[in-house]
Amino acid sequence: MLESRAVDDVAEVLRHEIARGVLAVGERLAPERQLALRFEVNRGTVRAALGRLEAEGLLSVRQGSGYLVRDFRRTGSLELLPSLVAGRSAKERLAIASDLLAVRRQLAALVLERLREVPSAALASVRRAIEDFELAAQSRDVARVAAADLDVLAALLAVTESPVLQLCASPVANVLAELPELRDAIYAEPQTNVMAYRALLAALELPRTKRPSADQLAVILAERDRVTLARLAER
Repeated sequence: MLESRAVDDVAEVLRHEIARGVLAVGERLAPERQLALRFEVNRGTVRAALGRLEAEGLLSVRQGSGYLVRDFRRTGSLELLPSLVAGRSAKERLAIASDLLAVRRQLAALVLERLREVPSAALASVRRAIEDFELAAQSRDVARVAAADLDVLAALLAVTESPVLQLCASPVANVLAELPELRDAIYAEPQTNVMAYRALLAALELPRTKRPSADQLAVILAERDRVTLARLAER
């Protein structure tokens, strides 16, 4: 357990330095021995942390040349965003949050378009997930609410039967849940999130010809995101 935590700690520090540009693209990392001395860990821990960052697309390794920093904007993934946000100014964090929410809206529009064609009988799992979300919202535990929200999203994505949408949307939602400031702003009034899900479910249970278009639902999402960003700016 302690060894695993040490690997996490070393990887997180180096990940943060890469995201912030402290370690520049193309820069060669210090040898494992020096890094072990810096972090006061053994070389095996350093090697495991570096291997993790290599798998994340942040480092490349060449025999005899050591580890080189890659351009995370080209080779990294969404999981890097929490490290990218850390240490940024309030204005920069707000801009990143705005972009992330915009990406979520575009993905949501695709999901909603697919859901418009789904028979209402297939929504039982979604209904159960929303009921669980409502119970979580009553607890006012933000972490629990965020986890229940991810379960609703997973249920909606499963109904689409689209692995592409699932692989694209899930990482965005997971990152949103890992950014404390943004998460708190999204779930500041969890009952409004409950009402939104109830409205969505009611719309999807209408006859197909009467269901609102994805564009109409996207307008509602845009307004909710505007409120979220306003809350974030106030914080």
